[in-house]
Amino acid sequence: MKDYIKNLTMKIDETLVEGLESDNGVLEAAIHYALSVKGKRLRPLLFLTLIDAYNMNPLAYMDIACAIECIHTYSLIHDDLPAMDNDDFRRGMPTVHKKFNEAIALLAGDTLLTYAFERIARAKVPPEKVVSILRILTGGIGKDGMAGGQVLDLEFAGNKDVIFKIHRMKTARLISATLLSAAEIVGMSSQEKEILAEAGITIGIGFQMADDLLDIEGDEKEVGKKLHKDQDNKSPNSVLYYGRDFIIKEIDTAYNKTLALLEQLNIDFPPFLYLMEKMVYRSK
Repeated sequence: MKDYIKNLTMKIDETLVEGLESDNGVLEAAIHYALSVKGKRLRPLLFLTLIDAYNMNPLAYMDIACAIECIHTYSLIHDDLPAMDNDDFRRGMPTVHKKFNEAIALLAGDTLLTYAFERIARAKVPPEKVVSILRILTGGIGKDGMAGGQVLDLEFAGNKDVIFKIHRMKTARLISATLLSAAEIVGMSSQEKEILAEAGITIGIGFQMADDLLDIEGDEKEVGKKLHKDQDNKSPNSVLYYGRDFIIKEIDTAYNKTLALLEQLNIDFPPFLYLMEKMVYRSK
C-alpha cells in the first residue's frame, strides 16, 4: 500500500516539472521551485487512485493530475503572500515570495493557474471530457469555490456560523472537483457523480477540520510551516470556535459518512480508501 502511494507520488513529482527549467529565467525558476518542493500530492493522488479503482491506467492521465496539483500550488503561493496569510515557510522551505520576491510570486501563481489549463487541454482524452473537466475544476476554484472561500476567510470577523461555509468553499470544493474529474474519465453516471460529489465535500470539510486541529496541536518541524497562528490572527479555525472534542467527533462523522457514500458506489480500492483515512487522521 505505502509502496504504491510512494511510487505514484514519485511519478507525479517527476511529471510535474517536465518541460520546466530552473535556469530559464526568474519566472520559470520560481514555478520550478514551487513545484519541486515536496508535498503530499493529495489531490493528484486522489484523482489517479480513483481512476485505478475502475481498472483504468492512471499513468495515462498524468497531465490532468499534474494540472490539479498546479492549481493547488498556485493557491499556496498566493495564500502565503504578505497580503494574505504572510507565511515565510511552506513544506519546510522558504515560500516563493521569500525565495524570490512578491511580484514574482504573484506572477508565478498566475502562470501556474494558466499552465494547469494548458496541461488539461493537451491531455489525451476526448475533447468533450476535456471541456467537462475544465468546467468542473473552474467551478471548484472560482467565486463559488476556492477563491470565494478565501475572501470569506479574509473577511472573517468571528462569526462561527460561517466557518464551515469557508471550509466547504476554500478547501472541499477543489477536493470534490478532483474526484469529479476522475469520474469524467471513468464514465460515472449522473447519479453516481452526485454521490461522489457529496463524498468529496464531506471528506474535504473533514480534511480542513483536521488541518485546524493540526494548527492547534501540531509540530511545526513535522508539518513544515508555522503553526499556532490562527488564534493570534483570529482565523476561522473550527477548533477555536467549536472546541476540540466537538471537532474530533465531527471529523469521525465526516469520515464515516464518506465511507458510507463510497460504499454506495462500490469503491473499495485500498489505496484510495487509505488516502481518505490519511486526510482526516494525520497521525495514523
